[in-house]
Amino acid sequence: MSNFEFVFSLLVILLSLALAEVLGGLARVVKRRPRIRVGWATGLLATWVTTETVLFWRVVWRARNALTDQSAVLFGGFLVTAFCYFAAALVFPDDLEGQTDLDDYFAQEKGKAIGAVLAANALAFGLRPATMGWASWSYIEWWGWIFLALLFAAGIAAIVTRRRNVAIGALAVLVAIDLLDPIESVLTGS
Repeated sequence: MSNFEFVFSLLVILLSLALAEVLGGLARVVKRRPRIRVGWATGLLATWVTTETVLFWRVVWRARNALTDQSAVLFGGFLVTAFCYFAAALVFPDDLEGQTDLDDYFAQEKGKAIGAVLAANALAFGLRPATMGWASWSYIEWWGWIFLALLFAAGIAAIVTRRRNVAIGALAVLVAIDLLDPIESVLTGS
């Protein structure tokens, strides 16, 4: 087993569980439709947490040649993927009894879920030099820095706002940023 396979096995388990949390929550809500309305806010949060989790999976794969079996790498990777799992676990409520609309639950939990994804991003970027070396910063194109700034700006706006429509708009921006990633990958061949 290579170093990458060793580290990847831990990280992929948590990322898989994060995806299962979102999909399982969505399935529970869909089974109770039309009694429970998902709404744009919860739908966009579920979509963003899912796309971020998938993109982290790709980040781990791209770092495969730099990942060692050191404890620091394991704990750093664990923290990043744990934040992804935590966010995913908060998207949908565990108890759906008496729920007719998920907007109140969204307003209560959005800050924790969005904050966890932003923390995962901040930690992943902060640990980048330790894992891949300082030269890894040169691989980020100018538009990557713009998207990263937009990600944090929209994420923080969604956290702090009390207006659901502003949170929905910010989450739409976050989803759009993530969905531009595969387009960028096709256009640049990376």
